[in-house]
Amino acid sequence: MDKKLVTNYLYNILYQIFVVVTPLITVPYVTRVLGPEYLGISDWTGGNVQWFILIGQLGVSIYGNRSIAQVRDDPTKRSQTFWEIFVMQIISMVLSMLAYGIFIFVGNAPQYRLYAAIQLISLLSVSLDVTWLFYGMEDFKKASIRNVIIKLLSIGCIFTLVKSQKDLALFITINALSGVIGQLWMWTQVREYIGWTKISVNGIFSHFRPNFMLFIPQIATSIYTMLDVSMLGYLNTTDQVSFYQQAQRFIKMFLFFITSIGSVMLPRITNLNAHGKTNEIMHYLSLTLRMAIFLALPMIAGICTMIDTFIGWFLDPSFAIVPFLIICTSPIILFISLSNVYGTQYLLPIGKTKIYTGSVVTGACVNATLNALLMPGYGALGAIIASVIAEFSVTFVQWVYIRKFTTIRLGMDYCIRYLLCALIMGGVVYTIAHMLPYNFLSNILSIGAGVAVYGLMVVMFKDDFALSILSRLKGRLIRHG
Repeated sequence: MDKKLVTNYLYNILYQIFVVVTPLITVPYVTRVLGPEYLGISDWTGGNVQWFILIGQLGVSIYGNRSIAQVRDDPTKRSQTFWEIFVMQIISMVLSMLAYGIFIFVGNAPQYRLYAAIQLISLLSVSLDVTWLFYGMEDFKKASIRNVIIKLLSIGCIFTLVKSQKDLALFITINALSGVIGQLWMWTQVREYIGWTKISVNGIFSHFRPNFMLFIPQIATSIYTMLDVSMLGYLNTTDQVSFYQQAQRFIKMFLFFITSIGSVMLPRITNLNAHGKTNEIMHYLSLTLRMAIFLALPMIAGICTMIDTFIGWFLDPSFAIVPFLIICTSPIILFISLSNVYGTQYLLPIGKTKIYTGSVVTGACVNATLNALLMPGYGALGAIIASVIAEFSVTFVQWVYIRKFTTIRLGMDYCIRYLLCALIMGGVVYTIAHMLPYNFLSNILSIGAGVAVYGLMVVMFKDDFALSILSRLKGRLIRHG
């Protein structure tokens, strides 16, 4: 990969590492102060408002990114495209806010209305969100640094102000308001790329249809993400919502290491496709597909072998079921890693929206059906089983298309090699993790040992991908030494 791609990935990973570290700081405190019932109220009302965010935003997070990437070399066209898309975003978000205002009184029990009303702040935050501009320009630095600073501020406010279950409303306010502050900050940097230019009503509305075409797969995807939360609240109890959310958050905070590749590659592949550079696209995708397998397999092995020692000190005893739920959820790391390459890095950038939509609609149908069957009796576990099978369905449909129409292939030789290395690493991690006391320092030592063992194993197998990474690192150290 070229230097800019690597730099963007590292900036994105900087933020994602912070996303991983943040729960280590806040979750032990919040789960004990609020408890599963009150934390479940926050998760449930937050999950409900996500529907209105999704509907209001349409597909602009991907569409805006892709559209800016296509015209980023033309400053005039870039500014015009930005303002047209942003005004479209404002119009749709205002309509969504009005709809959510009605939902507050119609779709919530009286005891939840205050918390649901506070979540309205999140809609304001999304209406101002122009992160897609910076991603389209392949400038990940500004968004990453902003997100880290805003996260730090929100963590400080939570520890300072949230002291008991009575502070649930304040907890929700802090989380929602931090988003607004972050977006206002981002707007001070827009002028580096965008100037004012005239736009027309026709220009604004010309974006609705292609944007809506990207909204269809996103709404389908949300059926097996946000719908799980909403259905659990209605079909079971709010504590089941909290158990499910804690398991999902734990898994997905590690997924960011892999899905960040998609965020970086989408604008690059879009730009390459606009210039007809098919061979370069295939080269990048083959590389990122291998990288996804290289990272996903040891993550799954590490999580499954040490999660019980981690959760022992991390969560309140009332969340004792969460380690088992996390193990059951872990296969989605592999499925989402693959679909990120197939869908986000290939199908969407080259405009194969219908294929992408078909895959996520398949997953949505599978998930909704299994949710209805499993949630009433199995609660959070039923939701997780449905999600894992749904993610597999999405990946399988995309793989069928990719295999038929491209040269992108999974290499069985390196897949078997990484699986064997991950299993050996998992055995070492399990032994170390269960020999040491269950605390934060022991978990860090176990993770460090796992990384070292996995790295040593792939080098011993003379894996060319791992050796090329070491060679690049060695070269940089020599240059800066």
